[in-house]
Amino acid sequence: MGEHVRRAGCPVDQAKPASYDTGTNKTAKKGANYPAVVQKRDALSLETRTFGVARLRGTHCVFDNWMAKPTWAKAAKSENGRCAIVVTSFVEGITCRRPDDKVFFILALAIGDDSFVILTTDAKQTSLLGERARKSEGFGSGRCPLYADGAQAARWCSATSAEDPAAVAAEIEAAAQTNALGLVTGAAKRGAVTQSRTLQDFWGAAAPKKKAKAEPVPAVKPEAPAAVKAEAPPARPPAVKKKNPAEVIEID
Repeated sequence: MGEHVRRAGCPVDQAKPASYDTGTNKTAKKGANYPAVVQKRDALSLETRTFGVARLRGTHCVFDNWMAKPTWAKAAKSENGRCAIVVTSFVEGITCRRPDDKVFFILALAIGDDSFVILTTDAKQTSLLGERARKSEGFGSGRCPLYADGAQAARWCSATSAEDPAAVAAEIEAAAQTNALGLVTGAAKRGAVTQSRTLQDFWGAAAPKKKAKAEPVPAVKPEAPAAVKAEAPPARPPAVKKKNPAEVIEID
């Protein structure tokens, strides 16, 4: 996992996070957990955190003017209160992912010892989901996560960002609104070849089993019924030629 995060441009250390859920239908309502980039002493590292805060009645999403909320402001301004969730996609009415299915990051706040909430923006103001959000207003959350590349995630999680977290988040929000990362919508086509594996592969999910192709059974050509030769009718006895009676010569 760490190697793929580092390749994405986020320089985490070699520490391995605790095990986390590996399913594909992970949600905050289910209390799913994820790998997250966090600040640890003098280095960025990976640790496992749970989506949503149960003690806050399941809160998992941060809305506009979030710095006005004491809980969120306290986390954002603490040295290790910001984190970035490692993902390969998110779903807001439709799957959003990188064209090559490589990892990217979602900005979040680290709450307590093991939870997180994600930062979001108005989906109607984003080029990625704007048109869809406007057409389906009133359905779904209408929010778009603040997604980032590796460098942005590293900056957000860095201890120095505690000085002005709102300004750092605003810059990344502007990039997300213009889709600077180049995300696309829609799940990858089944069987499509990508440049890297998805997180499900990183987590060890079993590859789908291929159905065994049944071998064709050679067609059996029905045997033609044996021809029955009709018996020849019994030979007729040779015809007996009738002799004409001998001519009688009368003598006077």
